[in-house]
Amino acid sequence: MAQYVVTITNGTGSQVLPKGKYDVTASVPGYAGTLDPSTFTASELEGNQSFTIAATGTITLHVNDTGASGGTPVTSGSFIRCNSDGTETYGTAKPIDAMGACTFDFVPFGTSEAPIDVYVKQLTSDETHNVHPGVVTVSMSEPNQTQYVQNTPAALQSFTFADANYAGLNLNGTLTFEGPQES
Repeated sequence: MAQYVVTITNGTGSQVLPKGKYDVTASVPGYAGTLDPSTFTASELEGNQSFTIAATGTITLHVNDTGASGGTPVTSGSFIRCNSDGTETYGTAKPIDAMGACTFDFVPFGTSEAPIDVYVKQLTSDETHNVHPGVVTVSMSEPNQTQYVQNTPAALQSFTFADANYAGLNLNGTLTFEGPQES
């Protein structure tokens, strides 16, 4: 029985295979789940097959005003997995709960000698905090990891509202702000 090793790069690869049924296994750093499907049948014609495998790690983000243990928790908002510069996102956003925790299951992990970096970015925060700027990197060296994330308190903004044609004539009314917009 022959063995064919197919290198997969950025999710794709190809290999000429003689017609027949094959048992398939995978080796992916940070993934130890079951390959689905675990068999493939090659025909005389060109073929395609998609495989999936799930990681088994968990990240718990603790989001608060200090970015360390003991801070006041952020009580709502969301994070999403992304690439290292935050330009691509993966999956669906995960909510921050009332205790300030946001959990990502099924993330890859390595070892202390070879951790796997997992990237997340914050999409929203509660009304009294700013969204964390940039991408949060979690170096996964164990199956379950905790990361603190700081959301600085939102600052009080003051406004004046006056008539454009009559200097000193202050107005009563409302201003409506929609946003914040992405910078």
